[in-house]
Amino acid sequence: MANGWNDRWIPSKWTRLRDRMSRRWNIFALALILAALAAGCREVFPSYGEVGDKAPDYGAHTLAGDSITLASLRGSPVLLNIWATWCPPCRKEMPDLQELHERHSPNGLQVVGVSIDAAGMDDAVRQFLEEYGVTYTILRDPSDRISSVFMTQGVPVTILIDSDGKVLWRRLGPVSAEDEGLNQALAQALR
Repeated sequence: MANGWNDRWIPSKWTRLRDRMSRRWNIFALALILAALAAGCREVFPSYGEVGDKAPDYGAHTLAGDSITLASLRGSPVLLNIWATWCPPCRKEMPDLQELHERHSPNGLQVVGVSIDAAGMDDAVRQFLEEYGVTYTILRDPSDRISSVFMTQGVPVTILIDSDGKVLWRRLGPVSAEDEGLNQALAQALR
């Protein structure tokens, strides 16, 4: 019969409902599988510097060209700050980080800033440090490798690592020298 009516199949309301439910179950099953894989990843993949984890291996060069690694600083607590000159919150926190450095370096705290400014920006970084009176250690990471090592997004990020290499405290956003949580973690790290 070529009248056009029987040449085309039109799915029933129940067939369409069954197909939608089947797609939803497939999506649900995929979400469950991904959640199970993500839960197991902490056992399979290395630490990314979450609180309570061992800090991942990381190293970079100073503006003078010296190589520094977190492993070489083991034995001292490290306040690691990821920043950039173009970042307004980073500018805001620089005096607080300098204050923390001056207050706690006599007790063994190593404040280490990691600039992720692009390659060729060393002079701008130096000028920035001079403008803000920064005297603590600054590393350069123009390829922003630190963000993948510590699984960070955005700047500034500050991570407190104890003398054994364990992450005690972590913050996305600017820090304050008066932050109660940070000061408690610093007291623990400096014992």
